[in-house]
Amino acid sequence: MTLERHRCSVDGCPNLAAYEVHRYVFDLEEGAVAQVVDESCPYICVEHALQNERGVTADRMPWSIVDYPLTNANRAPGIAVYVQLEPAYVA
Repeated sequence: MTLERHRCSVDGCPNLAAYEVHRYVFDLEEGAVAQVVDESCPYICVEHALQNERGVTADRMPWSIVDYPLTNANRAPGIAVYVQLEPAYVA
């Protein structure tokens, strides 16, 4: 986890990010696994992560293209994985 503060990458969102968005990919041909940062939306807040998951329009298969409403804008294969960021402050 990181201690840095990031804003949600969704256009117009003022919230602090709760997660770094990764794309998990499994290659059925070679058995290779990759987990890379989603360049189209690298950071996301809780509200938008929930919206993103509720709006999925395809089966979540780590070898297929999954259409998310807020992430994976480049339509690369893989599923979204949300890596929780360290809170910016403790109440």
